[in-house]
Amino acid sequence: MSDPIRVLIVEDDPMVMRLNLEYLNRLDDVTLAAQCLDVPTALEVLEQQPVDLLLLDVYLRERSGLEIVRQLQRQGRDVDVILITAASELETVRSARQLGVRDFLIKPFEFERFRDAVSACIANRRSLQQLPAQVEQRDLDRLFQATPAPAPRRPDGLPKGLTAPTLAQVAQAILRLGDATFATDELAPLTGMSRVSLRKYLKHLTEREVLEESFHYGQVGRPAFSYRCRDPQVLRELSGE
Repeated sequence: MSDPIRVLIVEDDPMVMRLNLEYLNRLDDVTLAAQCLDVPTALEVLEQQPVDLLLLDVYLRERSGLEIVRQLQRQGRDVDVILITAASELETVRSARQLGVRDFLIKPFEFERFRDAVSACIANRRSLQQLPAQVEQRDLDRLFQATPAPAPRRPDGLPKGLTAPTLAQVAQAILRLGDATFATDELAPLTGMSRVSLRKYLKHLTEREVLEESFHYGQVGRPAFSYRCRDPQVLRELSGE
């Protein structure tokens, strides 16, 4: 199994930083390396630890986030960059393309667009790691031209890695909690599942709008998620009741 992609977020708006953290925490195969408010701190982090992906604002107080990208380019660092910014001027877009920025999200943005951008970077890095010593054209086509495929779903409509019996078990456990708002740690003992596995099922139910997800800051600035049932009838159907 490959190591998670290490992500550095550079954003000086607390609300956008919070949203970036929330969205990042919903994704698999990523881990937060650090979060920074300005250019000097970000450059210091990049000097001190490995980073695979940079989520970067352009307007950072008195300086431009593109300074960081130029520094990475001068150093020959293999760091993917996604700009998440209100800077939509044509000159900024041109500079981003010239600097090899992977994607460009204009604020405000939706989770689906954020997910697609990060997933494309993950897929690209994974493909590059798996290339043979002698690369063929079909390998290059997948690396440079392919768009990320949607998460595979089986005939039962579940994403890969999820099973109907386990989903029924999770639904039954949620129903036992009644109308209470709950966290993953509270639900895990009722299912006998690990928090990581359980989160995948809760994420699926949230995307189906069966659950409502909210969060607050937990340890080390990471969001702690809580859930509330929005559609108990669907839960009952999933549980087999």
